[in-house]
Amino acid sequence: MGSEPGREALAEWAPVRAARPVFVGHEQPQLPGEFGYCDVRDPGVREAHAGLAREYTIGGFCYVFQAPTRVSELDPTLAAIISSGRPRFPFCVCWETTTMNAGAGFDADNVSGQRRFTRDECVAVVRSLVKVFADERYVRIGERPLFIVSSPDPIANVGSVATLWREECERAGVGNPYIACYGAVFGADPQQVGFDAIVECPPLGGFPRSKRNEVIGIGSEIAGDVRSYRSYVGQLLTTPRPNHVVFRTVMPGWDETARGGSMPRIFVDSNPETFSYWTERALDQTHLRFSGDERLLFVRSWNEWSAGCHVEPGAKHGRRYLEALRAAVARAPTLAPARPSWETMRAWVVDPLGFRATRVVRSTPTEAAKHPGPYVSVVMPAYNHERYVQAALDSVLTQTHQNLEVIVVDDGSKDATPALLDQYAERCRSHSLTVVHQANAGAHEAINHGLALAHGEIIALMNSDDLYTPTRLERLLREMDRNGQKLGFSNTRFIDDEGREIAATDPYPKQLRRAIEEAKQLPELLYVLVYSNIAMSTGNLVFRRELLEQIGGFCAMRVCHDWDFILAASQATALAFVDEPLYEYRLHGGNTFSGSRTLAAFELEQMLSRFFSNLGDHRIARDPPELERFLSYIREIGLDGYLPRHAA
Repeated sequence: MGSEPGREALAEWAPVRAARPVFVGHEQPQLPGEFGYCDVRDPGVREAHAGLAREYTIGGFCYVFQAPTRVSELDPTLAAIISSGRPRFPFCVCWETTTMNAGAGFDADNVSGQRRFTRDECVAVVRSLVKVFADERYVRIGERPLFIVSSPDPIANVGSVATLWREECERAGVGNPYIACYGAVFGADPQQVGFDAIVECPPLGGFPRSKRNEVIGIGSEIAGDVRSYRSYVGQLLTTPRPNHVVFRTVMPGWDETARGGSMPRIFVDSNPETFSYWTERALDQTHLRFSGDERLLFVRSWNEWSAGCHVEPGAKHGRRYLEALRAAVARAPTLAPARPSWETMRAWVVDPLGFRATRVVRSTPTEAAKHPGPYVSVVMPAYNHERYVQAALDSVLTQTHQNLEVIVVDDGSKDATPALLDQYAERCRSHSLTVVHQANAGAHEAINHGLALAHGEIIALMNSDDLYTPTRLERLLREMDRNGQKLGFSNTRFIDDEGREIAATDPYPKQLRRAIEEAKQLPELLYVLVYSNIAMSTGNLVFRRELLEQIGGFCAMRVCHDWDFILAASQATALAFVDEPLYEYRLHGGNTFSGSRTLAAFELEQMLSRFFSNLGDHRIARDPPELERFLSYIREIGLDGYLPRHAA
């Protein structure tokens, strides 16, 4: 299958073998593993590669070819694959219209030297591919053969050429080709050039963090643009969903040292574990965004050795990248967690392993005075907030609206929070205060358990590190009553550890203020809530108990459970908003708000996917003109990628 010891390597392997490290710890040369310096023109090698790919759940190969001098001729290796019928493994093709070293146009300074293709040459290329598209092994999306073009730029009048390709293939009986090109997630809509989709092509796109000053060069100066693979993965996984078809692509690494040049692009800190994480998240996104034959994930590359980009086994990692890939594919997709129904939440109260298994401390109020207004249950989840929890409770019990109870669910705190809560309940004489101590289960569970114990017709949430202003409940209840809304929230004041107001120029307050100002100019809050959680936190929510019976409680999202709840509530009710800073949100290092950006981005996509898939049942859909205004706004702000394609 590979070169025997002492046998001269193929010409294309020469620069790979000759590559040398440019900094300490630089893995060069990258040596092949079990296949050695193999020749993919050898049918036996192709069979072995396909067998290994199949073993590790790869669904097919994309064979990349460059047009020969006579464009009507088929690439010799591709011709052999077609004529022999081997390997019996699914495949599609990509026409590399730029030079291989440019890598789909990465080498912007080399554009002038690129070959250009005329209309007739392009038609001749596709005519030569008709027999390829007709092959029973060929990858199809529906009845359409998938045809990838690395870059449309070298093609003259590409839009008209795409039309001719479709006509040519339809005439030949192989179906309307599904045409894609390489690109980045922020690229233009491929339909602008007559194509159907983009195939992500890392390392194109993104701005990975430089590591050049963190490595020790070998020689006088480091010859290379050294970047962080981990930061690149994070950037790609947090990019918003595009409003056109983009197939995600993952890559095990990238190192152009063997290709030469004055500044080869080199990624460091790549490893099978990070590649596995990237693949899992990209598969989850693919599952969310597509269905049927369009659920495709690309891997760059099987054997791009000159770019240090290969899942084909190497000497250092062996099959570890393939094992990571197989494990990611075998893993069940991460589905958006459901909101528990009111019945499910209430069942916890009588479950011997639920509320009855917790430790409960209750206050013994002695003041029997009746207070006016609706009875409000303030539910506070608490976790490791010993520094703030007593001040938070003080701000609740000193409300001008006094007809209330407080339910605190301590979610397995490890600091002094449990003891402080118990002491507070023991000395509280003014209100009913219930403290429930449970094993750590997450903020959403702590909230749901508190909701299940609530007696009030109105429920207000509160974070254990934040503060209510004295008139908060009074003002929100008045506003909700004014128009009969079932959920309301207020503007927010941001404070630091010491309770001092954070400057309005800080990014969080600045972003919130801007979004709120925009919301004031729009027909309703929903227009802004689809892209910005202007409520900021669960602690800013006040709602009627009947809303829980309609939409259920909070789902098991770590970051977006509050936002998801608000959007679900918007289906059942218009939302009340008081433009006064009645809630004081504390920004500090322990905020969930400041947690994983990657997780937050994925939860956001899950949340919006669920919201837009149910848009037909939303109250806004009862008014067709208003629905169309809303959809127009969604398109305007670039969220139409969440709409069904016929609606977008």
